[in-house]
Amino acid sequence: MNDHEFLSKVDEHVKQSTVDDLIELFTSPPGRKPEQVLVDIATWRARLNDHDRGLLDTVIAESVRAALFGFFAVIDGARVIDENVDRFVIYAQDSQGNRVPVNDSASDLHDHFAPD
Repeated sequence: MNDHEFLSKVDEHVKQSTVDDLIELFTSPPGRKPEQVLVDIATWRARLNDHDRGLLDTVIAESVRAALFGFFAVIDGARVIDENVDRFVIYAQDSQGNRVPVNDSASDLHDHFAPD
């Protein structure tokens, strides 16, 4: 798996899934007695018109993108959390235990999530 394939999987299985899950959570909180804050958000969201609900969904999507940008900036070493670490490396490991670095190229993973 190379960095492009990895980021494609992150887009599909992390970014988009998280956006979808949050929209569902803020539309229909789960459980018999959901947290009151989630009920309040769902009630407020239901009162929004279609345009404003779309803007809220965009805010959710941009928040998820920004969180991924920040996380991968740490992985790439662009955002320092430990002065002794230059860059973190992500490895893909197959069933035989062979490890291949995913972010071994010169490109930075966080650039994929940078604002357009």
